[in-house]
Amino acid sequence: MIDIKKTYKNYVDGKYVRSESGKTYTKELKNEFYELPLTSRKDIRDTVTSSKSGFNKWNGLTPYTRMQILYRLSEMIEGNKESYIELLISHGMSKQKANKDIELAIENIIWFAGLADKWEQLAGNLNPVSEEYFNISHQNPIGVVFSLSNSRVSLNELLLSLLPPVTIGCSVISYSEESSVLALKFAEDINNSDFPAGSLNILTGKFENILDDVSKHVEINLVALHKEIEKDGLKRIQENASSSVKRVVSLPSISGLSSILPYLETKTVWHPKGT
Repeated sequence: MIDIKKTYKNYVDGKYVRSESGKTYTKELKNEFYELPLTSRKDIRDTVTSSKSGFNKWNGLTPYTRMQILYRLSEMIEGNKESYIELLISHGMSKQKANKDIELAIENIIWFAGLADKWEQLAGNLNPVSEEYFNISHQNPIGVVFSLSNSRVSLNELLLSLLPPVTIGCSVISYSEESSVLALKFAEDINNSDFPAGSLNILTGKFENILDDVSKHVEINLVALHKEIEKDGLKRIQENASSSVKRVVSLPSISGLSSILPYLETKTVWHPKGT
């Protein structure tokens, strides 16, 4: 019987696409070899274009609709739970830990889905002022977020690197190295969960290859680094980002209300109280 190997592709703008460079890199899991897209500079530019459009679509939905789509994502992962467990086991995780990891991932999606229509009431506030005015802090999603997943292979941690910005209405470019096979498997569930095209894109490759392209790109609004970056590399990212006034957040919080705060912009509104 012929064993036909699955072709893994990046997930951009609601489509599965090969790297523009045509290059791949190999990852071995339990004597199985996977050829994965090696993202190039051109791929980054194309993905940012998609994410800009995706931000307008995703942020334009009502919070209730975003909540429903996130909940749908949890249903998709629940339905494919066994295949995720099998993949985590192939990465060297025990069956018990793999099962727990998937359960936590589903629980966290549901938690963030519940936050989708509540976060602004929790993050915003009415500020005390001495005059007869209301002073209100109004929160907006920052826009296009590039998220580098950490080096641990975990569906739960992969999701926690992208759920906070997605929940509040940002579009996200999720980039994975060590968890690349898992991330591209997850892209299949994104594709079946009603996310608008471009709102959530999945790329794989070597981050060092595209570090400058990401940190210099003027239309990426924030870079979230969920893995340790060596000191010189982090300095390079921060220096590049300063030219476009881009936020760089190293090892951001991934739990609770604090997880969404880096991805928010605050606007202050004044209004007379009247009589």
